[in-house]
Amino acid sequence: MRARVDAVLASFLAEQRALLDGLGPEAAEPLDELGRVIVAGGKRLRPLFCYWGYLAAGREEDSSIVKAAASLELLHTFAIIHDDVMDRSPLRRGQPATYLAMARGGDAHLGVSSAILIGDLAVALADVLFSGSGFAPETFVEGFRWYNRMRTEVVTGQYLDVVATRMPTIDEETVRRIASLKSGGYTVEKPLLIGAALGGASQEIVAVLSAYGMLLGEAFQLRDDVLGVFGDPGVTGKDADGDLREGKRTLLIARALEAAPPDEQEFLAARLGSENLTAGDAERIRSIIRTSGALASTQALIEAHRSVSLAALDATKELPPSVTSALTELADLAVVRES
Repeated sequence: MRARVDAVLASFLAEQRALLDGLGPEAAEPLDELGRVIVAGGKRLRPLFCYWGYLAAGREEDSSIVKAAASLELLHTFAIIHDDVMDRSPLRRGQPATYLAMARGGDAHLGVSSAILIGDLAVALADVLFSGSGFAPETFVEGFRWYNRMRTEVVTGQYLDVVATRMPTIDEETVRRIASLKSGGYTVEKPLLIGAALGGASQEIVAVLSAYGMLLGEAFQLRDDVLGVFGDPGVTGKDADGDLREGKRTLLIARALEAAPPDEQEFLAARLGSENLTAGDAERIRSIIRTSGALASTQALIEAHRSVSLAALDATKELPPSVTSALTELADLAVVRES
């Protein structure tokens, strides 16, 4: 399925490039940068969940669902390009982030401006690919209703995440709400429901997919937060200290601030989010997260969410066995990972 998604994206971007070539010598450069980011890597989770949401409705694979699913990867590309600008992350998938790659001659403003526009282009092209996937108008509208809700939630969650980095303290409820909005629904639940809507799934199937997807999506983001602090940059393809330098208010940080001794809480408050964060500072923050129990308790919550999600699959007879099997594997791919 990943190979089919990539083939659709390659063909679609080639078609769009042919259209842009006639607009001027540099007109296709943003599209080329989109292509660079897409082929650099990625797990294609959102297309996979969309695809299996469609098959959960009892449908068989066809070219329309592959195209619709592939459009979610374009939408994801918009999100990560803009995310790197906001987080000032130098790397994405082991390569320079778009805002750095497009900074010709060291022109940082040009790089950031280009990245914003390239992300915008990815959103527009995602719509083109999704709307041209071949579904009947009434079916397309049902899928697009979830598509729009997903986009609204991810932008809202991302905004709340940016605002949270400026807060001196943050409670666990807020952190988890942000995680659910900015990645939870956007990575698992909504792609599943988009596919299910395109497949004409029953309300019973929609309820099962939602129960499976909500907590698994949050677990995906929590695992992302753990990898952002403790992951191997050679595997994650991201800056090892980026989340700490940016001051991300994750569940790890919220729980460490609550459980650590006063002197360590003061250190966290003083150094987290500092542009001048040293390697020694970062290592001490990691140590505080570990010794406070924040890392262990967050990992336990990830596993608990995964277990509840799988229990939702086990408790139903609504899904075809092949779908249950695939969603079980995808649960591991989403949360038992190193990148």
